[in-house]
Amino acid sequence: MKIQAKIGLGIPWKSLTVKLMCLFLCAGLAICCSSSSDDKKAQSDDDNPVGEDDNPVGEVNPAQTFPTTLFTVIGDVPYNDDQRSGLIAMIDAHNTKAASEFVVHIGDIKPGADPCDELVYDDISGLLKKFKTPTFMVLGDNEYNDCDNPQDALALWIEYFLHFNDNWEFSHTVEYQEVRPENFAWVENGVLFLGLNLVGSSVHDQAEWDKRLADDADWVEQQFELQKDDIEAAVLFGHANMTEVGPEKFETFTDRFRASAKAFDKPVLYIQGDGHVWFENRPWPEENILRVQIEGGANAVQVTVDPDLRNPFSFDRKFLE
Repeated sequence: MKIQAKIGLGIPWKSLTVKLMCLFLCAGLAICCSSSSDDKKAQSDDDNPVGEDDNPVGEVNPAQTFPTTLFTVIGDVPYNDDQRSGLIAMIDAHNTKAASEFVVHIGDIKPGADPCDELVYDDISGLLKKFKTPTFMVLGDNEYNDCDNPQDALALWIEYFLHFNDNWEFSHTVEYQEVRPENFAWVENGVLFLGLNLVGSSVHDQAEWDKRLADDADWVEQQFELQKDDIEAAVLFGHANMTEVGPEKFETFTDRFRASAKAFDKPVLYIQGDGHVWFENRPWPEENILRVQIEGGANAVQVTVDPDLRNPFSFDRKFLE
């Protein structure tokens, strides 16, 4: 006959032990779960205090892992023999020192008053081909709109500079607008890059001017819509100063560009030439649009885009020193 150990009120010892163990285990789990829940709530409150940005300026967004992109911008060069020599020296320095993935010349390959002679287009095309880095060309008014015959000048530019980047191997697919093939676009490392025929100076033909600006706006809207799910920032290259010098004549483009940028709701950089003085500002109410004007001449700026930052654009004007 089995003898069963009992304790106290006649409850079997083994049964009591199991019940006590279950009781302690459940109590421990309840305390642990309660603590974990409180800790998470406290952590959530600390990480997102009321009134502070979810991602402060310069802070990395852990949800993104895009690599940075480095590129070089030049423009308004050469205007004379000294600048031509300076451009040659800049290209030599760039070929030995720069880590840029591409170069963009944002227009004006000569002074506006000089004749739009084919020899100029041929000469500057040859010089720029000395870059070891893939180089893109954007139209400036001096080699197009300021010429005695803008259409003949555009034909020369097309002959010597259209799809200029095809002179190098480039690892990204570049698209061109069908109705205006001088406008280009590609996506790299979460960034949309756009080149546009945006020139300043006189309006010779209002219908042509408005049509060109409308085509530019179409290109921006189409690319923003097409690429919006794959990009975290956008960079636009154009020549003209569209705010300080006759802003009303650019409204056909700027009104739609601003609306597109607002809907995009991510950082946008517009890089221009034309003014020959460096500045950075936000000229429109849409705070996500940053504008930079380069110095021009035998100067270059290296731009870094890090899409993982809230303010992804940084500039180095001494990278060739």
